[in-house]
Amino acid sequence: MQLSLILRRISICCFMPKNKIKWTLALVLLFLTFLALGQTIPDFSSINVSQLSDNQIEQLLKQASASGYSQEDLLQLAKSQGVSVDDIAKLGSRIGEVKSKRMAAALQSPINDSRLRKTYRDSLSITSSIESDIFGLNIFKNSSFLSFQSNLNVPTPENYILGPGDELFIDIYGQSESYYQAEINPDGNILLENVGPISVSGLSIKEAKSRIKSKLGNTYSDLNSRESSTFLSLTVGQLRTIRVSIVGSVQIPGTFTMSSLGSVFNALYTAGGITENGTLREIKIYRNSKLISVVDIYDFIVNGNSEKNITLQNDDVIIVGPYTNRVTLTGAVKIPGRFELKPDETLKTLIDYAGGFSDAAYSKTIKVSRIVDGERVIANVHTDQFEVFNPRPGDIFEVEEVLDRYKNRIVVKGAVFRPGDFSITEETTVKSIIEESEGIRPEAFLNRAYIIRTAQDLSTETISFDLGKLLNGELADIKLQREDVLNILSGNDLKSERYVEISGEVNNPGIYPYSEGMSLQDVILFAGGFNESATGKRIEVTRRVTDEKEDNFDLSELIVKDANLDFLNQQDEDPLLLRPFDNILIRRNPNFHIQEFVSIEGQVVYPGRYAIKNQGERISDLIERSGGLNDYAFIEGATLIRRTEFFEEETDIEQQIDDLVQLQQRLQLEPEALTESEYLLINRIEENLLRLEERNENNQSLSSFAKRERLKEILEKNSLLGNNQFKQAEAIGIKLSEILRNPSSNVDLVLEEGDVLIIPKKTETLRLRGKLLYPTTVRFEEGKSLKHYINSAGGFDNRAKRNGTYVVYANGEVARTKRFLWFKFYPKAARGAEIIVPSKPLKIPLRIQDVVAVTSGLATLALVVSQIANNNN
Repeated sequence: MQLSLILRRISICCFMPKNKIKWTLALVLLFLTFLALGQTIPDFSSINVSQLSDNQIEQLLKQASASGYSQEDLLQLAKSQGVSVDDIAKLGSRIGEVKSKRMAAALQSPINDSRLRKTYRDSLSITSSIESDIFGLNIFKNSSFLSFQSNLNVPTPENYILGPGDELFIDIYGQSESYYQAEINPDGNILLENVGPISVSGLSIKEAKSRIKSKLGNTYSDLNSRESSTFLSLTVGQLRTIRVSIVGSVQIPGTFTMSSLGSVFNALYTAGGITENGTLREIKIYRNSKLISVVDIYDFIVNGNSEKNITLQNDDVIIVGPYTNRVTLTGAVKIPGRFELKPDETLKTLIDYAGGFSDAAYSKTIKVSRIVDGERVIANVHTDQFEVFNPRPGDIFEVEEVLDRYKNRIVVKGAVFRPGDFSITEETTVKSIIEESEGIRPEAFLNRAYIIRTAQDLSTETISFDLGKLLNGELADIKLQREDVLNILSGNDLKSERYVEISGEVNNPGIYPYSEGMSLQDVILFAGGFNESATGKRIEVTRRVTDEKEDNFDLSELIVKDANLDFLNQQDEDPLLLRPFDNILIRRNPNFHIQEFVSIEGQVVYPGRYAIKNQGERISDLIERSGGLNDYAFIEGATLIRRTEFFEEETDIEQQIDDLVQLQQRLQLEPEALTESEYLLINRIEENLLRLEERNENNQSLSSFAKRERLKEILEKNSLLGNNQFKQAEAIGIKLSEILRNPSSNVDLVLEEGDVLIIPKKTETLRLRGKLLYPTTVRFEEGKSLKHYINSAGGFDNRAKRNGTYVVYANGEVARTKRFLWFKFYPKAARGAEIIVPSKPLKIPLRIQDVVAVTSGLATLALVVSQIANNNN
């Protein structure tokens, strides 16, 4: 009905009088409608599967289910959109996890019964991030790590009195076995099967056990005998609850339901703790309108005494009154804050509550600020008065720190063996304090030292003198004063550290300290000598320019030394003396090359690994060196595998490490037969391995690294990578028949390190894969077209993308189907080729309500356009 209504609207729009809208508009509307019907699922290639939430996967499954697609169809769609195999596997795994969670949520598993007591929520969980400075106030707040929640799964106390609501477990074991579970009813009885009621309310555990045992003795005859072989065990299960009232200065005053094992501390914790106006020294507990206990929290905090923390009973009342005497203690004590004191407690008691004085406290006198006649007065309390001085409400006590100054100190700095602080006497002089500091160091600057002296008004003056003359007696000794600072300069502090640097083809390149008379030959020896790739020619030494002429624009001075590799073993008659900060560069021998290898596999006489003879060696040369092709070689299928720019090539250092490791392993095959020279060789190998591994951590080819990074940047910028990884090797399609006919031509490629030439065996088949009725491998027939082989596989599948058919030839080349107007030109089939037919993307049709919504909107738009056209006419 709805679809017919839409079509009727379109027809009315086309045949209205004076309407300029042609049939073309109707056709356009229908075309747009059918385009909407082809709406597809969102592009999977732009989705990061690992970041999909469970809700997003649920929505994806609902959308697919509404359109009639299964989980397998979703995965096939993702594959057709270019999603990698790993991401498809992740998507399938995530869909499975979501389905498993959905099933687990629908299932209900019963909870096994347990005799453990179920936790009773007796705390309001009142938390506060504001810490109070009142000593002990935070102890009952939930923000504290100290919890006073009731622990129900503890052994029942022997003095526990049973009452209505308690659950009892009675176990009979031994010669007879049985089990009873009962709850004490409001009348105080438990009802046991075949036994009758037993009154246990008001009894202790021991008394109740005796009474129950006596009652069950009629059923189990040997239960009460002297030599009984049947025994009874009584335990308390779920405890009854009691009601306790907490009033006064607590966070939440009121009546609370608690476990019958609850104590005073549990009740205060339940009420959220005590407020700042509440007392911590006199908490009263009333039972049956009588005072039965007074709790002092300080006694618990300081002494660990919990004797007054009694077990509460039903209808007990806890009263937390206001504080009476609170004083403040600040300054150099371990626990500063506000404290509540009893009338008979002294200043000494207050200091004890604060943990005593801190390390830097001035303990001889404490200042007290007290309110007298409406205003504050200051007084000093001395040490001998601490035990008799009684604090009053509102007193503020301050413990000061010792003065940050020294009474008899002088300071020695600089080039002495033991610099630091020293005590001063009336006879202390520069000479005596230097002797006390173990003397001056060899690099001390003797021409001048100085003393910084502090005057009475804390201003300073500098006294300079010739230290060398003073030590030799040519200058009178100087008497030191309190807080003098003697500074003896070091000659090294007056100049920068000097060094030389060597880089290039030496065994240990780096920076070495400079010393007078150091030559080029010395530094090369320090660096472990030349390595195997070095050349002694054109050794460059660059030197800093120190000329102060204004017209000199040179950046450095260049010195070139030509030598041979044996000059380290010879006495250099004209040594090149170095200067501080010289930089030495040892060049690489241009004719030094590490052997490079290629491989040839397949149908040749001598397959295997071959070293490249020269830089111009080609594929034809390699085939000739391998003895040529045999009779079974499939020339058209020859392929060359070559490393890409992203191949992680082994560096020279890594090759040296591998060679040394192999040599070490070979020497250690028969350790009992090693000679002394071989032992020494193994030790040298281990030292060289440590050195090379350390160098290898920071070593890599800068040019190859920069080239790889630039290629990555270009590919990512142009979106050429997609979900593909950087390949370290790739196949190159070659035409071996033409190479053999025209060796050294342009098609005869020059070999490179790591190339692998593969000559397959002749084959008379080709493979068909993809969206065919029966993908298979068929026999190759000369002269047959590609359509012939597709028909031999049953023809195209209904989801086949025919114009996307392509052929991968045996040598790695690829050819695709081409189109011109309505004609398709399929590529040529060949031996060993693989014909691949890709799949069309999955399309999800819209539901009928979606069709109605789209077409109704388009029809309405057409009517609006028609009305506008009529108005213009």
